[in-house]
Amino acid sequence: MMNEVPVKIPEIAGRIGFKKQDGMIYVRYLAKRNYDADSQSNRPDWVNIGRRIERMPSMMYPNDNYEKFFGEDKEEAEEEMSAAEERYARDNGIYGTYYPFFIALYNEFKQQVRRNPDTPVQGYKAESINRVLRPLREMMEGEVYAGLLGMVETGEEAGMTYGEVMILLTQYKSALSKYRRSRL
Repeated sequence: MMNEVPVKIPEIAGRIGFKKQDGMIYVRYLAKRNYDADSQSNRPDWVNIGRRIERMPSMMYPNDNYEKFFGEDKEEAEEEMSAAEERYARDNGIYGTYYPFFIALYNEFKQQVRRNPDTPVQGYKAESINRVLRPLREMMEGEVYAGLLGMVETGEEAGMTYGEVMILLTQYKSALSKYRRSRL
């Protein structure tokens, strides 16, 4: 039976696995290994401990097996869920607010780069772009690909061209698409 109070998926290296079945992702725990004398190898004994929450990949709805192996304090579980909900709401708000501005910038630069790819981007325009990119970058800070996301260089000596900014915006577009699919 599934519990309606979500909990954080345990982080135990090599003992937590996932299995997709009927459109849902089940969280499994390696309870033990059984030795098979015929094949002279260990066979894993996986036990389903809950169902992963699609919109919050680090959380799951536990079942009775979870209680058996991880019997956790309910207050601690509720605190973890509250923090995860706050992060989700914050990130969803940032995405909803800044993504339309980002798409407008992306489309404008897509047109500009066709006409003048080697023209330098002026300081005010670079600052305007960074005001949109900065919150999106902070939102994706914990992701593996966040290190690939830069900012438009500002200042008199910077002078990134429309073509260089378009490359940067394309990286952001790919990262935002990946982030949206996995987190929101």
